Amino acid sequence: MQTPIYSQETDGQAHPHIRTFHARHGRMSARRDHALNVLLPPMEIIDLPRPIDLMEVLGLSKVIIDFGSGMGDHTVALAQSQSELGVLAIDVHTAGLCEVAQTAHENSLTNVRIHHGDGIDVLRDWLLPNSISEVHILFPDPWPKIRHNKRRLIQPDFLDSVSKVLQPDGLVRFVTDDVSYFEHATLAFGKNLNFETANQHWDIPLTTYHKRALRLGHTISQQSFKKLSPS
Repeated sequence: MQTPIYSQETDGQAHPHIRTFHARHGRMSARRDHALNVLLPPMEIIDLPRPIDLMEVLGLSKVIIDFGSGMGDHTVALAQSQSELGVLAIDVHTAGLCEVAQTAHENSLTNVRIHHGDGIDVLRDWLLPNSISEVHILFPDPWPKIRHNKRRLIQPDFLDSVSKVLQPDGLVRFVTDDVSYFEHATLAFGKNLNFETANQHWDIPLTTYHKRALRLGHTISQQSFKKLSPS
């Protein structure tokens, strides 16, 4: 059973925020066990002094968060293709983050950091404001049943937290293969005064979930949103 994650106090009491994910655990091979216990910890940000300035930590001027990084395909591709770019992979998926740590180790990628856990806290409380260049949200759990829509990641409080850490003119890249979720997300961003739609095409990374969506013949929708600069 997972430890409850709590939101900031609003009336003197701590309130559990709604989970947006399923815990994902499976059998660990010796390789992944080594990655989890030896390779991943030096990349983990949980013990860094807060607020965390990842640009300073990595010695780089641009940092992207791969929020819900899955098996890590996108994180690794970004880090390998742009050595001047820092990438923070966030997920509860143990196996996926082990793959990120293993690949980063094997390829001497020093521009990758990891958080193994709920990323809501990272955005809300851990990171230095206005320090992140982009947040990529690729194929998040759509929670398709109406009674579960409240569990979707894209909610007003989440967007406020994203806006807090993004640099002015920073981008959110959102991709889904669920039509209802795309409509939900577009509406949520449209109501948030911190963002405007960025009408630009983006080549969607061919991740594990992207391949699955293509294989199933799903409609894949994408949209980018830009944080407005202070007036």
